[in-house]
Amino acid sequence: MTRLTFILTLIITFNIASYSQKYAVNFGCDTINPEKKQVAQLWINYLKSKPDSIYDNSYWSIQEKNKYKCYDFLKSEGFINPSLYYFNLYNEILSISEYEDGYLIRSAFHYGSTPINIMAITNVVARKEKGKYVLANYTPYYTRDWNTTIVGLITYKYFPEYEFDSVKAKEANEFLQTVCEVFELPEEALTYYITRNCDDIHRAKGFDFVITMGGNKDCGFIDDCNNIIYATALAGENHQHELIHIVNKRYPNAHDYLLVGISSYWGGNTAHGAKPLIYHIKRLNDYLIQNSHINLNYFTSQEATMMDFETNPMYVYGALLIDIVLRKGGINELKRLMSIEMSDEELINYLRKELNTDDLNQYFRNRLSEISKDDKFEAVNLKF
Repeated sequence: MTRLTFILTLIITFNIASYSQKYAVNFGCDTINPEKKQVAQLWINYLKSKPDSIYDNSYWSIQEKNKYKCYDFLKSEGFINPSLYYFNLYNEILSISEYEDGYLIRSAFHYGSTPINIMAITNVVARKEKGKYVLANYTPYYTRDWNTTIVGLITYKYFPEYEFDSVKAKEANEFLQTVCEVFELPEEALTYYITRNCDDIHRAKGFDFVITMGGNKDCGFIDDCNNIIYATALAGENHQHELIHIVNKRYPNAHDYLLVGISSYWGGNTAHGAKPLIYHIKRLNDYLIQNSHINLNYFTSQEATMMDFETNPMYVYGALLIDIVLRKGGINELKRLMSIEMSDEELINYLRKELNTDDLNQYFRNRLSEISKDDKFEAVNLKF
């Protein structure tokens, strides 16, 4: 069989045209094999079954649906928001390989066909349950040889060569318990993955490639739907920035600046990008001095929040916002604010009233300059 005949056979056999050009199979992927063709069809059926929604999807593993509320980690892990499926992207199956007790499906999500702009390349496992193939997450397979240590509420899973720090793990568990106590959350078990680096987090989640790869030295994510945290070796066992995000599901209507604000305010040495808050305050202060035209009266605007890949001003403004709320109204006022839905304008007006000034631009600039000169930032203790 010539290569051209082989390619045409694959196209005809799989009948790509029937999928309205949204789903395709790469030329080199063997779907003549009946089982592989069945697995390819399973993946396409899943993509057509509203995977961005959470329901009892018959194409996914029963075992994983019983274990996780948000069973498909490709949409639940946190760093793509909205999820990968939200964008209704084209998907091309690149390969279907024999893997463990089933098959590994590798596919590319991309915009259009000319030119191809790839959003992600993913891995999903197909295995048999009750005699039929269903889909399952790649994560348990990728991390199966990792070590496990349980400290209080937290089950740590970390790559084999990592030197586990039990002191930091104990501190993390105490911090987690304090967060639960202060924000009146039930104490729930949490799974905490420690990976080699930021790209390794993505790989552990099932992404061979995603558009954010290579852009960050460090990162961390929370899957608050499934109580899972992903951190790098740089952040280690006590990634407070991510741990405190467990409050997110308690306050689903809270303004984004309040949610990112508490994570950077009480984030400790991992306030933002595995660096303490003072580091980013000083960088933002220098940046604003050089860019006097930026108007912080509207600190939520795109102009005010665009800086560079290392420092996101949103985390700094959010932390200063939390500091204002706590020092003027205490933890009860913070919880009240987080319980209500606020627009950017309402948040700005709230601050103007609390600070008794319309000039938020000058307030933020003065405050950032003051903290930078002191070379320290002292947060209100989480446990009052």
